Amino acid sequence: MEPIIVPIEKVRANNYNPNNVSENNMQLLLQSIQDNGFCFPVVTVYDPDEEVYVIVDGFHRYSIFKDYLEAKELPIVVLEQNIAQRMASTVQFNRARGVHQVELMGDLVKAMIEQGVDDEEIAKHLGMDLEEVFRLKQITGIAELFKNQSYSKSWVIEEVPDEV
Repeated sequence: MEPIIVPIEKVRANNYNPNNVSENNMQLLLQSIQDNGFCFPVVTVYDPDEEVYVIVDGFHRYSIFKDYLEAKELPIVVLEQNIAQRMASTVQFNRARGVHQVELMGDLVKAMIEQGVDDEEIAKHLGMDLEEVFRLKQITGIAELFKNQSYSKSWVIEEVPDEV
């Protein structure tokens, strides 16, 4: 991948990122960029319908450039990915660095299921085990997410001989 420089107004946030950064950490990110430069370009995909670059990873770097530094341009890299791949990439990048809000992660899992991604693929691409995927599905409160699941019996009756 080769970074390119684009006008910052041609870049926009995605609508599924479950990552949240405190104001203290935003200030630390600002300080880091001021001290070290902009070391990591914002990862995007190009949306030809909107003619904009949609952020996959780097929303907070973008925010620092746009809102704090009032930059006119932004270094980016452009991936070729569909929406499910972009969602998985966002979580992969985020989980390598920070903590997610549980409710937003549940919404992300729900959105991936609605895109046709199965539980095993979600677990694989988001770095989860299946139990975590199931818990996040429960958080969303949507029974529809469980409609194709097979269930085991919660307990089994065993014959116990009479004691004498």
